[in-house]
Amino acid sequence: MLLPLLAQINMPRPDFNPYSLKSSLPNLNMSHSMGFQAGTSSSGSGYYLSRYTNHLSYKLSPKMDLDVDLNFVNFGSMNTGSSFSLNDDNDTKLLPEFSLRYQPKENMSFELRMGQGFMNQTTFNRW
Repeated sequence: MLLPLLAQINMPRPDFNPYSLKSSLPNLNMSHSMGFQAGTSSSGSGYYLSRYTNHLSYKLSPKMDLDVDLNFVNFGSMNTGSSFSLNDDNDTKLLPEFSLRYQPKENMSFELRMGQGFMNQTTFNRW
């Protein structure tokens, strides 16, 4: 009778991520998000919008936090009538946002915020 012998050893895995900032900036947190939306009307005109956001949060002190969002947005319009075609208005923008929060006391806080909306195309044209 022959029984197979199985063995497993858990070796530590090195972190080869070149973007890992854990050791140099312990108060920094980073996350990412992506989104896509598209729409069309019964008249045959449509739009598309894709977004990648890099969220950075840094604790400057126990009472002060800095948040930065870097939004990479791509948008344009399309025709969906008798045949599908993209128009020549494809554009990409970088829309930064940040906030700085300071809370000197439990019942008192200050916030400085700069943001740029990206939900409609008129916002892009003003940037």
